[in-house]
Amino acid sequence: MLLRSVVNKLTQAKDVKTNLIQVYLNGIVQTDDRIALKEITRQLQLENTVGDRVFGSFAENLQFLLDALKSGGHTSKPVLFILDEFDLFAHHKNQTLLYNLFDIAQSAQTPICVVGLTCRLDVIELLEKRVKSRFSHRHIHLFNSLPFSEYCDIFKMYLTLPTTFGDKKFAKTWNTNIGDLCQQSAVKDMLKRQYDLNKDFRALQALMVLPVCRLSETHPAITASDFIDSAHHLTMDSKASILHGKRVLLRKLGEICCILYRLSTPSNHGL
Repeated sequence: MLLRSVVNKLTQAKDVKTNLIQVYLNGIVQTDDRIALKEITRQLQLENTVGDRVFGSFAENLQFLLDALKSGGHTSKPVLFILDEFDLFAHHKNQTLLYNLFDIAQSAQTPICVVGLTCRLDVIELLEKRVKSRFSHRHIHLFNSLPFSEYCDIFKMYLTLPTTFGDKKFAKTWNTNIGDLCQQSAVKDMLKRQYDLNKDFRALQALMVLPVCRLSETHPAITASDFIDSAHHLTMDSKASILHGKRVLLRKLGEICCILYRLSTPSNHGL
């Protein structure tokens, strides 16, 4: 969100807007280098250059893309590569894509900039030595410092339907219900606990998954109990959840263990 706002502010300048080329990749979607290369080719609009050419291997596809990037000079349009979920790219085989992008950026053959976004502070430890040698080692650590009031406003914004929604009547009813929901003390207490535990917006979005999935014809509106159940589900200990509802089984296992212990223990009967 922060990077997007910065890029939008930069593109307000006419020179930047007409010259800057953006390539956005996500480690969740582009699960390997082959898929990432196809997406880069699409966003750079190199399909016409490819034409009917058939690449026999990943290496040929990569070489074509590298040649296309290296063919430019200092007068070429700058390319901004944004790699969201950067740590997932580090798990790609041999980290070939990262190495070549960093290599081009370091050699200054083409004006490109690579920005990686991740929640992991140890992401540098995931990089191979050859990739680290091409990395500029520039880190910017960002921590959410929003006050609780703005955190609640963002929570409401996520759930509010836009004014462009097709069914105006439904959108009005829905937004009214969401406004009333945000004023309930149970929801505010739940949000306060979540805010104190983790201010990350992704955790807030994860909190909304269960309530949204419960929506149906018989349950058309989100309630406070939906969020309370969701918060309980996310904070539940994994081992405790496995044992949940297994009390009868555990009691039976305990009885069996006692019987086995008695059978295996020799006893002396007085004559």
